Amino acid sequence: MLNTLKDFFTLEMIYHFTNIGVIPLWILLAFLPGWNGTKVLINSILVPLILSFTYFYVFYIYINTSEGIFSNILDKGKIFELYMGIDQLKKVFSDKTVLLLFWIHFLTANLVLGAWIATDAAKNKALQYIVLIPLVLTYFVGPIGLGVYLILRLLAAQKLKLFD
Repeated sequence: MLNTLKDFFTLEMIYHFTNIGVIPLWILLAFLPGWNGTKVLINSILVPLILSFTYFYVFYIYINTSEGIFSNILDKGKIFELYMGIDQLKKVFSDKTVLLLFWIHFLTANLVLGAWIATDAAKNKALQYIVLIPLVLTYFVGPIGLGVYLILRLLAAQKLKLFD
């Protein structure tokens, strides 16, 4: 059965499904954060579990391929060579499966971060149009979006004025 799944769920298909699959969630976070459907999808374990199972499946495929970089490193006991420099990192990401694993990791982390921003903003009664900018930034460049949100949150909490 797993061979049939592997034939059906190619790396390219998984890439497209994960990319397309998170977009509706981001739209809900940005425009309907208070809707019960958004809360169920974003704050439940459903989406993280789907992404976790997807990640596990891709990792399983990777481990069971003979050309897997990790399997060669593990066989030789050289796992920490990955941290020795950017050239080693480049070598690891030259494998499409590892790149897809990273991409799923990136999408999941940014979605969790976006969910936290939307939930925190709602809890602090932030204006939704102000939160839209950090959410869009978080979708594309997670840590920058978080930084912008935290600065906006700090400014709102301190009631700092731009003009006297």
